Amino acid sequence: MPKMDTNALNMPGHVQRNQTGRLRKIRIDTQVETLEKRYGVDFRRRSNMEWGALKEELGVSSVGEALKKARKNS
Repeated sequence: MPKMDTNALNMPGHVQRNQTGRLRKIRIDTQVETLEKRYGVDFRRRSNMEWGALKEELGVSSVGEALKKARKNS
């Protein structure tokens, strides 16, 4: 039996799905540089800042909200 493809091809950055089919959450210790490369945006923050700190600073609860703010400000 072939391995099931767990990637969401229509999502920017080729986001993976977990075993239940939901999109995998971004870990709070993910570096901002990783998110900038994955989604092609510039958050105008230091590259070694963690997602959890950026999320708190921007007052958002999801990567999608942060991307909207970043694209709006660029």
